Amino acid sequence: MIESMTGYGSSERHGLKVEMRSFNHRFLDLNIKAPPFFLKHEIAIRNLIKNKFHRGHIDVYVTVAPENTYTVSINKDFVKGLIHAVAEVKDELHLRGEIDFAAILSFKEAVVTQMSETPEDSVDEVFHEAIDKLKAMRQKEGQILLVEIMRHIDVIDTALGKIKEDSSGAMDRALDRIKNRMRELLDASPVDDARLLQEAALMAEKYDISEEIQRIGSHLKQFRQNLADNDKIGRKLDFILQELNREANTISSKTDLYSINAVTVELKAEIEKLREQAQNIQ
Repeated sequence: MIESMTGYGSSERHGLKVEMRSFNHRFLDLNIKAPPFFLKHEIAIRNLIKNKFHRGHIDVYVTVAPENTYTVSINKDFVKGLIHAVAEVKDELHLRGEIDFAAILSFKEAVVTQMSETPEDSVDEVFHEAIDKLKAMRQKEGQILLVEIMRHIDVIDTALGKIKEDSSGAMDRALDRIKNRMRELLDASPVDDARLLQEAALMAEKYDISEEIQRIGSHLKQFRQNLADNDKIGRKLDFILQELNREANTISSKTDLYSINAVTVELKAEIEKLREQAQNIQ
């Protein structure tokens, strides 16, 4: 299935939330933002993502729900010892008033905070689910892209057919036009028809676009075959589109027929639209 590089996927379990966003990129570029606890999982998760995706800039955001982040407890031994020490000093110095328990708890040793450990299975499950959702969305976007791409290919096919039709017999017309022009220039001077035909043929050959038409047809066939492969085809499509554009430019430079030039402009515009769509394919 054709896969776009644009998509979003998320999952949440046991207070652990993973969000993944994907955008266009020539290569696979991963950016992971996560709490310190995730460090020991990062290499495994990176390898998991690399096995699923081949191109695209992917942002990964890992967050932990605040209520599940820490466990809080009182260091009873420290608090008892501190209260006992304060009481002794109070009696020894004959101080009045009650011991301020809030002040006792303000000591950093009095309260113990510990980050909750997310179960290993939960980390694995939440990432697999987020990755699967991201891939599903990229594939869905890919199908939308495919419809648009096929529409552009049909337009290019139609334009190529017009160019081929208009160019049929163009060689003979060019020969006649060149011979007539040469006769006008030579006026009443004797003309060697064999020599004239040879020169005219050489000039007409420069304007022959049959080879370019054939190559464009071949490139379109190759483009369709790659679409059918559905596996890491984005770079291949980029290369084919470069070749298509080159052949279209050659046609523009070789022909002097207005009808062909007009259609070639349309052809080049469609190739550019096709390139914009294909750039989003993995």
